[in-house]
Amino acid sequence: MTTSQPAPGGQTPVGQPDAFGPPPGVQPAAPKRSKFAWLKFALPIVIVVLVAGGYAVNYFTGTDGAKVGDCLAVTEFTSKADPKQADCGTAEANVKVAAKVGDNESCPEGAYDEYSQSGRISYKLCLMVNVKQGDCLANFGAGTAGYKKVPCSDPAKEVEFVKIVDGQADKAACEGTEATKAISYSTPPTTMCVIEGDK
Repeated sequence: MTTSQPAPGGQTPVGQPDAFGPPPGVQPAAPKRSKFAWLKFALPIVIVVLVAGGYAVNYFTGTDGAKVGDCLAVTEFTSKADPKQADCGTAEANVKVAAKVGDNESCPEGAYDEYSQSGRISYKLCLMVNVKQGDCLANFGAGTAGYKKVPCSDPAKEVEFVKIVDGQADKAACEGTEATKAISYSTPPTTMCVIEGDK
């Protein structure tokens, strides 16, 4: 029977286990782990959650999830615009989605404002003014500021909607009214009769 002999000086030869284990009271050193090691697992999960969360927020509050008939709050008509979905009955909801088409397609015939989105999801929204008969708007003429509903007594008022005809896209529908201008949309068929300025 062959036994392992201690090396001179009481040392165990290199490569041989210590027959008596570590000295009393001494525990073998555990492998050291970085206190940031959990990041390599958590970071990808956090990124996925943030991306998914950002998409969900834009889908439910921005334009990605907007459908025909939904209303938006548009603060300015520029390439930097960031429209948000809004309840059609609120003052902030100044436009309504009349049609949603491909970003390279044309809107139906009519006086639509347009909002285009290109990238991961590409589309174009064809927008009509969200008003009811008797409403007055500021920021309706030239300029990039979004339409703003104001009292008809407000000096900032630019137009007053005196008649709105649903189901008909014919400027003749404004004949016999005080309107000085007719605005029509083919989809959905709508004609709006407005008085411009203080006329």
